[in-house]
Amino acid sequence: MLAAGTTFAGYVIERQLGRGGMGSVYLARDARSKRRAALKLLNQELFSDHRIRARFEREADLVSRLAHPNIVAAYDSGLEGEQLWLAMQYIDGADAGTLDPQTLPPQKSLWIVRETAAALDFAHEQGVLHRDVKPANILLTRATAGPEQVFLTDFGIAKLRDDAGHLTQTGAFTATLSFASPEQLMGAPLDPTSDQYSLACTLFWLLTGAAPFESKHAPVVVQGHLQKPPPAISEVRWGLPVQLDAVMQRALSKHPQERFRSCTEFAEAVRLAMSGISSAGTAPTRQAQESSPQPPQQRPVAGSGPQPTYQMPSDAGQSMPRQPVAGHPGFGQPLHAQSAPGQPIPQLGGQMPSEAGQSMPRQPVAGHSGFGQPSHAQSAPGQPIPQLGGQMPSEAGQSMPRQPIAAKNGYGQPYPAQQQPVSSRHGYSNRVASQPPAMSGAGKSADQTLRSKVVLIIGLCAVLLVLAAVVVMLTVL
Repeated sequence: MLAAGTTFAGYVIERQLGRGGMGSVYLARDARSKRRAALKLLNQELFSDHRIRARFEREADLVSRLAHPNIVAAYDSGLEGEQLWLAMQYIDGADAGTLDPQTLPPQKSLWIVRETAAALDFAHEQGVLHRDVKPANILLTRATAGPEQVFLTDFGIAKLRDDAGHLTQTGAFTATLSFASPEQLMGAPLDPTSDQYSLACTLFWLLTGAAPFESKHAPVVVQGHLQKPPPAISEVRWGLPVQLDAVMQRALSKHPQERFRSCTEFAEAVRLAMSGISSAGTAPTRQAQESSPQPPQQRPVAGSGPQPTYQMPSDAGQSMPRQPVAGHPGFGQPLHAQSAPGQPIPQLGGQMPSEAGQSMPRQPVAGHSGFGQPSHAQSAPGQPIPQLGGQMPSEAGQSMPRQPIAAKNGYGQPYPAQQQPVSSRHGYSNRVASQPPAMSGAGKSADQTLRSKVVLIIGLCAVLLVLAAVVVMLTVL
């Protein structure tokens, strides 16, 4: 460990920024330019490991060719004694892994992913795969010195796409397990969609605080990446639009050819899906769908319902079926299917013509002289409907039973089983259904008197039983 004030390879050490398994990172200042830099030193005991040395030198070479606003720049590199070093751009801030996803606004998570996606696409254009995209390798500057910026760092295990050399041992795995792509876990050839998969896992963590396949057991994590579908992110964090589920499922597909064509395209799809968070009606959230009150179903109320209306002509010039209105002169007349434009509706007492020129059965109106007459099924054109006073023929030529009318003579009177005239006022004879004879006023009074006597006798018997029981008890005592 280097102490503050020590000069190493032309850099004055100020303090240690971090330490890992491969080396340490110091905040240093260039003795000549006075520019601050992050000085990364490889541990001396690893200098003899040719594989690790090659990886360290590869990182210095790759970063030096990636000049992008969202990639940490490399200033210089070299060998001091038996220790490799790399001077990089110093970012005054923290990595995204230190953020609290529970309080992190979704729009800021989107911003971090979009900036990182631009850096990854640029590296891919240069033929470089990062292979270890995760929140800890995304740096954020502090907002106190100006607007925040996002930087992608740690290309330690990055490699060229066309590189046939192997810098890792057979079966070795160097990426972070929770953010690794399925093909990376299986040791298959990689392409830029592998970094896209890791970027989608990073967004999942920024929005929910957990990777898509989180577990304390490594085999469970590997099984999730290889076999299980990713969970719906809108169910993990309520308030996210359900449209984001399909975007994440595509970026986290097990098959690289099913993912987005670039990281930027993935980030744009996320932006469009998440735009519904601030735009009402664009992308409804699962919480809004499940918690929104449903309109209560209207139950029909007795006596309610659509009210009858007058005839409304249609646009085609044909009359529409008309519902009769109580109190209207035509109330009680049956409706015909079609009617010629301008043809008046027949009034009571006249014949109702149909389209075929045949009369339709007519329903009588209460209080009208024809009420109570049964309608016949068919009638020859022009034949008048029989009036009261004559027998009403049916289709078979036999008379139909007739019901009496309230407020008319004979209403409430019993009908005998045999055929007889109903009332001299109506003057026509019909067969009526046999009904039991109604009880007269004297019969009703006798029946009530008999019931009263029976009740009185039952009451006296009950009193006698009670008295007998009392006598028995007194005798026993």
